[in-house]
Amino acid sequence: MSSSSQLHWSTDLLAECYNSIQTSGSIDHDTLFTLKKDLLDLLKIPSKNEESRKRLSDESKPTRLYNGDEFKFNSQFVEETILLSSEFDLDEVMTAELALHAQPEGHQKGTSFKDTTRYAFYARYQYILNIVGYLASNNSLHLTLEPNQFEGLFQTVLDSFEKIYKLVNFQNDLIEKQKVTSNINDLLFINAISFSKSQLFKCHETLSLILYTLIDNYFDRFGTLSFYTKIMDFATKNIQNDDSLSVQFLPVIFKFIINLLSSDDEAKVDKFHKYITSELSKSYKTIANNDIVDLTNSNMTGLQITSSMIFFTFFTTWCKQSQARTDKYDFKEDIVKYMEWAINFDFMEWLLCYTSESCHPKTLEQYEWSNVYDFRSLLQKTCPKLSPKKFIYPMSQDLLQLKESKQGYENVSILTDLAPYKISESSNESLLAPFFHKFFVEFVTNAALLLILLRDSEEDFLLSSMNRKQLQETERGEGEIRPGDEDDIEKSSNISEVDKDTLDLDEISTRSDLERFYLAFAYTYSNRSEICSLFWTSESVSNDIMGFFSWGLSNNTSPLITATFCLLLGSLTSGGNDSASKIWEILITNNHSSMKKNDYSKISIDSILNSLNYYIDSLKERFEENLTDKLKQQQKRQEFLFSSNSVKQDNLSQSKDNLVIELAEDSLVFISGFVQLISSVFKNLSSDSKDIKLAALNRFYPIINGFLYFDNLITGGKNLSVDVNSNNTQNPKYVDLPNITISEENRVILINLMLNLLNNIVEDEQDLSIRFKVWEILDRWLYHGMSEGENPSNSIQKDPFLHQSTRPKYINKRLIRLNQGFEIKLKSLSQVSNFIRLVSNLLTPLSNQSEAFAKYSLLYPVDLGSGYRINNSVGIWPYIEYLMVEAFGKSNRMTNFEDQTKIKTQVVKIIKFSLEEVDWVFLTDTSSRVIHDLTNFNEIFESNISGLKLDYKSFIKLHHSIPILNYLFDEKVYKSLMSIINIGQDTLDRDANVVKLVETALNVVEDVLKLQNTFIKTLLPIMKDQESVKSSTVGTHTSLFNSVGKSILDNVYTPATIGTNGVTDFFEILLFNLSVIPQIALYVGNSSSERIVFSSINILSKISSSSFFITSNNESILRKNRLLSTFESIDESIKIKYAFISQFESLNVSMQSKILEFLLENLHKSNGTSPNVGHFLLGYEIHGGNLFLTNPSSSDELSHNTLLRVLLNTLEGNLTNLGDGFNVQAGPSKISSLILETIIKLSQDAISSHVTLTYLRDFHSLFEKLLDYQPKIDLQTLWEELPFNGDLDEENKFIESEASYQALFSFINQRTLILQYLSLEFHNIQSITKKDHYAKLLLNIHEDFISGSSRILNFLDVLNFKFKNFDITDGEMLNQKFDLETIVEDVKGFDFKLDFGILDKIVKIVIVPSNQNTQLSQTFISQPAIDTSALTSEIIVESNKLHNFINKFILSTNLRNIQLKCLHSWCQLIEILITDPKISRHHFILEVLQIILPKINDYLETDILFSEELISLSVLLFDLYDKEILEKSANEDFLQGMQRLTSLFKTCITGILNSNSTPNLRSNLYVLTNKFLLKVFKNQSMIDETSSIIRSIDKKFIEIILNDSIYSEGSSRITSILLLESLIHLSSFSNQNFVLKRLIKNNSLLLLVKSIKRTDEMIQSLQNGKGGEGISLETLLFELTAFKSTLYFLIRVSQSKPGALQLIQCEIFSIIKQCSILKINPDLGMSLNLGDHQDVKISLVLDAPVGFNELGPGKNSNNVSYFEFLVPIFQLVVSIVLSMGPTYKPSLIQCKDLLKTYDSLVVGIMKRDLLIENNQHHESYKEDLINLIGLKEVVKLLTILDSLIHYEE
Repeated sequence: MSSSSQLHWSTDLLAECYNSIQTSGSIDHDTLFTLKKDLLDLLKIPSKNEESRKRLSDESKPTRLYNGDEFKFNSQFVEETILLSSEFDLDEVMTAELALHAQPEGHQKGTSFKDTTRYAFYARYQYILNIVGYLASNNSLHLTLEPNQFEGLFQTVLDSFEKIYKLVNFQNDLIEKQKVTSNINDLLFINAISFSKSQLFKCHETLSLILYTLIDNYFDRFGTLSFYTKIMDFATKNIQNDDSLSVQFLPVIFKFIINLLSSDDEAKVDKFHKYITSELSKSYKTIANNDIVDLTNSNMTGLQITSSMIFFTFFTTWCKQSQARTDKYDFKEDIVKYMEWAINFDFMEWLLCYTSESCHPKTLEQYEWSNVYDFRSLLQKTCPKLSPKKFIYPMSQDLLQLKESKQGYENVSILTDLAPYKISESSNESLLAPFFHKFFVEFVTNAALLLILLRDSEEDFLLSSMNRKQLQETERGEGEIRPGDEDDIEKSSNISEVDKDTLDLDEISTRSDLERFYLAFAYTYSNRSEICSLFWTSESVSNDIMGFFSWGLSNNTSPLITATFCLLLGSLTSGGNDSASKIWEILITNNHSSMKKNDYSKISIDSILNSLNYYIDSLKERFEENLTDKLKQQQKRQEFLFSSNSVKQDNLSQSKDNLVIELAEDSLVFISGFVQLISSVFKNLSSDSKDIKLAALNRFYPIINGFLYFDNLITGGKNLSVDVNSNNTQNPKYVDLPNITISEENRVILINLMLNLLNNIVEDEQDLSIRFKVWEILDRWLYHGMSEGENPSNSIQKDPFLHQSTRPKYINKRLIRLNQGFEIKLKSLSQVSNFIRLVSNLLTPLSNQSEAFAKYSLLYPVDLGSGYRINNSVGIWPYIEYLMVEAFGKSNRMTNFEDQTKIKTQVVKIIKFSLEEVDWVFLTDTSSRVIHDLTNFNEIFESNISGLKLDYKSFIKLHHSIPILNYLFDEKVYKSLMSIINIGQDTLDRDANVVKLVETALNVVEDVLKLQNTFIKTLLPIMKDQESVKSSTVGTHTSLFNSVGKSILDNVYTPATIGTNGVTDFFEILLFNLSVIPQIALYVGNSSSERIVFSSINILSKISSSSFFITSNNESILRKNRLLSTFESIDESIKIKYAFISQFESLNVSMQSKILEFLLENLHKSNGTSPNVGHFLLGYEIHGGNLFLTNPSSSDELSHNTLLRVLLNTLEGNLTNLGDGFNVQAGPSKISSLILETIIKLSQDAISSHVTLTYLRDFHSLFEKLLDYQPKIDLQTLWEELPFNGDLDEENKFIESEASYQALFSFINQRTLILQYLSLEFHNIQSITKKDHYAKLLLNIHEDFISGSSRILNFLDVLNFKFKNFDITDGEMLNQKFDLETIVEDVKGFDFKLDFGILDKIVKIVIVPSNQNTQLSQTFISQPAIDTSALTSEIIVESNKLHNFINKFILSTNLRNIQLKCLHSWCQLIEILITDPKISRHHFILEVLQIILPKINDYLETDILFSEELISLSVLLFDLYDKEILEKSANEDFLQGMQRLTSLFKTCITGILNSNSTPNLRSNLYVLTNKFLLKVFKNQSMIDETSSIIRSIDKKFIEIILNDSIYSEGSSRITSILLLESLIHLSSFSNQNFVLKRLIKNNSLLLLVKSIKRTDEMIQSLQNGKGGEGISLETLLFELTAFKSTLYFLIRVSQSKPGALQLIQCEIFSIIKQCSILKINPDLGMSLNLGDHQDVKISLVLDAPVGFNELGPGKNSNNVSYFEFLVPIFQLVVSIVLSMGPTYKPSLIQCKDLLKTYDSLVVGIMKRDLLIENNQHHESYKEDLINLIGLKEVVKLLTILDSLIHYEE
C-alpha cells in the first residue's frame, strides 16, 4: 500500500506527476503528498546492506518487500539484483522491487533485465529532480516541505551531489573490474557504463539548477553567509580546479552575489565584504613576498578567486547607490586593492578559462578548431583547460593505447568519449552567458581603472623586455665572432623574415591580463546575438562603453593587446547587422590621416589596411630580395662548376639551396586579430547594409588577393620559373625557382584566415556577383592562376602569365593537374575544414531561387577555370570530386571522432543543399506533361555572362548536383555515408552534433532515392552524350571574347567514366549495406529530431517498394519480403517495434500521421495473402506465413503492448474528445481516420481479417465504442474554430484554412470507415447473441435522438455540407495551356493535404521567358531591379486563376468523393442489416425509405451519383418490402402497403424525367418502376390510380423509355424494354391503350421491331467469322438477353388486335423469316467465333445449352438454352395469329410461309419430341430439365400454329 513515508520504486506515479507538469503546468496535491518522501530525499537512498542481501538470497521462503508484497525469486533474478544493488549502492530488497516494477516495460522495449532496471533507476532520479526543480522555480516547495525542512533540503541537495560522485566512482570500478576479468570491448557493457554516466551527469546538471533556483527564489532563507560558505566549501572539497563541473556552480555564485547586493540589508553585505576581504588577505599573505607573487603556494580555487572578483565588481555599483556607502567604503583600499589581488591570483586567466569553456559552440569552432591562431593557448598558461574529471575513467589513456595497439578494441573509445559530459548549451546560453554579460558591463563601467593599470603594467614589462633584449644584442655585438658564426650569418641571409624586431610572446603572455580580459569578453559575446544586443542597448552605461571603445582603439602597447581587442570588437558584431554597422562606423571614425605602417597603437580601417598591406609588401620584398641573392649564389656556383673547389661547392649547395620563408609570431598575431575583426564584420552585415559590405569588399579584396598570390609563389616552386632579367631590357631568361622552405604552421594559419574571411564574406550572401568574385579568387589560388595586384574579376584577360601586357616575372612551367591543386594547398585538417565551409556557403542555394521571377542559374561562374586551368577546363567537377572522394570518402580513416563528425557534417550539408536546389524530376519529366507549350523552355536558364546562353542540356552538364549524384555511387563515398547512418541511436543520445549529422545524412539518402530514376534514365545519358552541350554565343563582342565564349561550354570538364559504377540503383547499395536498414528503423523512435523520424520513415517507405527488398517471383515467403525477414531476424526486432510505439505515443500528430501512412502503404502493397512489414510493426506474430495476435490479460498488459493496441487506445481517446461535435479538431479527426483505415484494411485482407476482427471484438468492444462516440453535426458545427462556408464565389476563410477543411474531410472519412467496420463486423459475426446485440445498438430508438429514428439513420448528417458556385468551365481555358488533370494529381496529397509547390514551378517556367532582362544579365554589373510586373502581369493573374481553380476544384471534388463513399458505405450497412433474416425489417424499411426519398429528389438536381446509390438501395428495399409485406397481404392491407410505396413510384418517374439522369440511374429506376407496376396489377384500385398518374405526367416519360429501349447500349436497354412491357400491360386495362398509341404515333414500334435485326446481324457476323472484332462474350450475352426481352415486349403488344395489326404492318413476319437464329441445322448446330478472343467459341445446338469452351469441363453456370430464343419467337407468331383471328388471311399466309421456310428446323424439333416419347432421346434432355421444357413448349407452339394454318382445311 502506497504511503508518503516510504520510497516508491515504481516510476508510474512520478511519471504521472511529471507529465502533468509538462502538459498542463499543474500538479495534484494528493500525488505530491504521496511522493513526499521521494521528493524530500532527492538522490539519497538506503545503501546496500548485508541483512537485505540475506533476505533476498534466502530461498527457503518468499522475500517480503517493503511495500508488503511477497515474491519468490529465482536464483538468476537474485544474482543480477545483487549486482545492480552494488552498482546503485541501493538496498537489495529495494533493488528487487525496482526491478519488478521495471520489467513489463523492458519486455515491451526488448531490453535486458539489467538495462531495464538501470533505466528505471535513473528515470526515477530524473523525475524526482525535475519535479522538485519545478516546485522550486514556481515557489511551491511549501506543498511538500514544512517550514523547518527547508534547511534540510539544502543539505540534501549537497548530499545528492556526493551520491552522484559515489556512483560515478562505482562505474569506474566496474570498468576496472571488466578490464581485468572480462571483455572490455563488450558493447553491451560499454553502453551500460556510458548510459549510467551520462544520466548521472544530467542529474548533476539538474541538481545544480535546483541549487540555483533555491538561491534565486528562496534567498530570504538561504541568502546568508553560512549557506554561501557551505556551497563554496562543498565545491572546494569535492571539485578539482580543472574539473568542468565547477562551471555548474558559477550561476549559483553569480545569483547569490547579485541577490545579496540587490537587497537593502547592509549588515549582511558588510558581513560578506569582511568575509571576502579576510579570505583574500589570508591567502594573499601566502603568495606575496614584497613585490614578488608566487602562486605555487596559493590555496585558493578558481571558484573562490572568481567569486571574489564578481563580488567586488558588483559591490562597486552597490556602493555608488548611496552616499553613505561611498563614505563608508574607500574605493581604493576596500575595493581596488582586493581586485588587484584577485588579478594577482590569476583571476583574468580563470575568467578566460570559464568563459571559453561555456562559450557558444560556434565560437569554439571559430577561435580554436578553425586554427586561425590559438590565442587561448597562448594566454591560458596557468589554469588548465577544464574537463569532467570526475566522470573520466582514471586509466583512459591505457584504454586508448589498447585500442591503438590491438585489434578488436574499437568500442573502448566510447568509454573515453567526453562528449556526453559537456555543460549543456541551454545552461550556458540561458544562465552563464547573461551573468557574464552583466559582469563585463559592470566591470567596464566600474573597474576601468584596473584596465588602465593592466595596460600600463604590461607596457612597462614590454619596454623592460625590449631593453633587456637590446642590451643582450649589444653585448653580443661587442664580442668576437666565434667559430661557426660565419655559417649562422650566411644562413640568416637565406631567411625571409618580415620583422627582425620580434617580441617573445611567451614571455609577454605571462603579464597579459588585459589581453585575457579582452579574449574572455570575446568568448562571451561571440555568436550570441541576444547579449550583444543587450550590450549595445545598455543606456545607463552607454557613455562608459563608448569611452571603453575609444580607449581600447588607441594607444595600444603591443600587437597582442591590439589583436585581442580586435577579437573583442569582432565578437560584438554578433548582434547582427546593426551591431556590425556600428563597429564598422567606429573603425571608420577612428581613421587618422597620418598613419605609419605597422603601427598597432591605433585600430581603424586605415590602420588595418595599411598594416596588412605592409605585411604583404614586406613578405614579397623580402622574398624578392632573398630570391635575387639566392639566384646570384647559384650563378656563382655554376661558374665554379669545373673549378678545383667544385666538389666542396656541391656539398655546400645541398644545404644552401633552400629559400627559407618565416613570419614572426607577433606579426602573425597582429594579422590574425585584424583579419578576424574584418571577418566578423562581414559575417554579420546583412543585405540591409549592402553598401557597407561592397565598400568593405572593394577595400579588402586586394588584401586577400595579396596573401593568396604570395602563397602561390611560395607553394608553386616546382611549377614556376623566374625571369632573372626581369629588371632590365634583356631578353627574358627563365630559371627554376629554388626550393622554398616555409613554416607550414604559420602558412596554415594565414590561409585559414583568408579562407575564413572569404567564408564570412559569402555567408548568407544573395548577390551572385560577390560569390563569383570569391569563386574566382579561390579557383585561381588553387590552380596558381593569380595575378599580382590585380582584381581578376575585373579583367577579361584570363591568363596572368602568358598574355600580360608587360613581361611576366614568373611563369608556369606546367599547369597543375585538376586534382593537384587541392593536394598542394590543403594539407592540414583545419584547412580542409575551412575550405569545405567556404565551398558550402558558396553553394548554398539563393533564397529567391524558388521565386517566380528568378531564373535557374549556377551558383558559380560558368567559365570558372577558363584561361588558367590545364586544357582550359571549366566547371566544378574537380571541387566535387575532392569533396566527395577525398574529403568525405576518406573521412572514416580519421581517428578523432569529433574531427570526423565535423568534416562529414559539412560535406553532407553541401550534398543535401545541392540535391534539393533544383527539382530535376519536375524539369525533366513533369514540366513537359503539365505545360503544353515549352517553346521558350531554355529561356529559364541564366549564364550570368553577357552573350553566353545556357540551354537545358548545358545547364545539366554544368550543375554541381550532377557530379554529387555521380559520386554518391562511388564505393568510398556511399560507405562513408552508410557509416554515418550506422552510428546508432545510443550515440545520438550522447552527442547533439551527431544528431544533426545523422539527420542530414538521412535527408541525403531520401533525396537520392527520390532523384535516382531521373538521374540514371535522363541526366546520365545527357552527360554521356558529348554532343549534348554546344556553346551558344549571341550579340556583338570583341573577337577575343568571342573566341573565349565559343569554347567555354565545349571545355566543361567531366571525368572519363561517369555513372553508377555497375550498380543498378541506390536500393542495391542499401542491400549491400543491409545493417543500415535496422538502424533507420530504430531512428523512428528518436526523440531529439523530428526530421530524423520523418526521413527514416520516408526511406523505409521507398525501400518497401523496391524490387531488391520486395520480390514478386515464386520464391519463399521470407525471400519475397527481405525487409520483413531482416526485421524479424535481428536482435533489435523488439526494439524496432518499440521505436514505432514510443514515437506514436509522443502525441505528435505529424508523427502519428506519418507512421500510419507508412503502415497503410505496406498493407496496401500486399496482396492481402502474405505477411508484410505493416503486420510486423503492428504486433502480429508471424508463423508459417500466418498471422496471430496475442490475447493479453489485464495483469500482463504492459508486457504485451503492441502498436495495434496503441492505435486502438488512441482511436478511443480521439473519438471521446470529439464530444458533442461542436468544434471538430483536425488532428484527432485525421489520426482517427487513418487508424480506422488501417483497421479496415486488416479486417478485409484474407490473411488478417479473422484474427483482427476477433481481437477487436473480444478485447476492445470496438463496435460499441464506435457507435457511442458519434456526435451529431450540422452547419453550426465549427471546424477548427471556423463554420463551414460552401460558397466558392466569395472570400472564404474556410477554404483558406487547411486545418478547417482537413477537419471536415477527415471527419467524413472517419464516418465512412466506421460504417465499413460496422458492416464487416456485423457480416462476419457468428454469434447469434452478439449479432442481436449489434442489431439493437443499430436499430433501436436511441434516447439521445428526439426524432426517435434508428441510430444508424442519423449517420447521414455528413451529407449536408455542399460547395456551391463553382464553375467548372473556368478550367477550360486553363486546360488549353496546362494539363490540369496531372496538376491536380500532383497537388493532391495523402490524407487531404494540398501541396501547391508544382504551381510555383509552372509559373516560373511560364513567367521567366517573358522577362528577358534580368538583374544579372551582365557579369558583375550591379543594375537596378527591373519592374517585371508590367511585363508579366497577365501571367501573374493567370497563375492566380490557376491556383484558385485548382484549390476549389480539389476541395469540391474531395468533399463530393468522400461524401459519396460515406453514402455508399451507409447503403452497404443498410443492405447487410435488412438482408439479415433475424432482423425485424417492416418498420425499418419504411423508415429508411422515408429518409432517402427526399434526398433522392434533391440529388437528382445536384449530383446524380448520390441518387444512383440511393436508388440502388431502394431496389433492394422494395424487394424485401414485397417479400415481407406485400406477398403476405391481401385486399385492404395490400392496398395500404402499395399506397405507402406510391411516393417511391413518383420519385422514380421524377428521376426518369430528370435531364441529369444517367443511363445507369435510369436502369435502376426502370427496374424499380417495373417492380411497382407488376405489383399494381394485383389490385384494380392501384391500377386505376397508377394509370391516372402515368397519363398525367409529361409525354417525355414514354419517349425517354422508348429511346433507351432502342438506342441505349447498357443495362438500361433491357430494363426499359421490360418497363415498356409493363406499361403496355397497364394501359391495356383502359379502353384505349395510350402507351401503344404513343408507340405507333412516334414510329417507335417499328424501330423496336427492327431492333431484332441488330441481334441477328451480330450472330451473322460471328457465324461467318467476319466483323466480330470488338465483340466480347459479355456483349454477346447482353445482346441475346436484349433480343429475348424485345420479343416478350412484342408478345405483350401482339396480345391485342390493334397491336398485332401494327406488328404485321411493321413486317414482323418478314423480319422473323430472315432471322439467322432460326436457320440453325438441327443436327449440326451453329458455331460462333469471337474475333477478339480466338480461343472462345460458342456452339449453338438444339440438344444442349450454349457452351463456352474456355469454361472448362463441368462449368456450365453461364450456359444458355437455344430454346430460350425459339420459344418467344414462336410465341410471338402464335400471339399475332390468334389476335388477328382466322378471318385475317394475310397473317395465316405469312405464318404458313414462315414454317415452310424453316421446315428443316420444325422437322428436327418434332423428330426429337417423337424420340423422347419413345424414350430414345438425347442424353442432354435427361440432364437438363430446362432444355426438355423448352423443347416441349416449342412443340406445343408449332402444333398450335399448324392447327391454325390448316383450320379451314
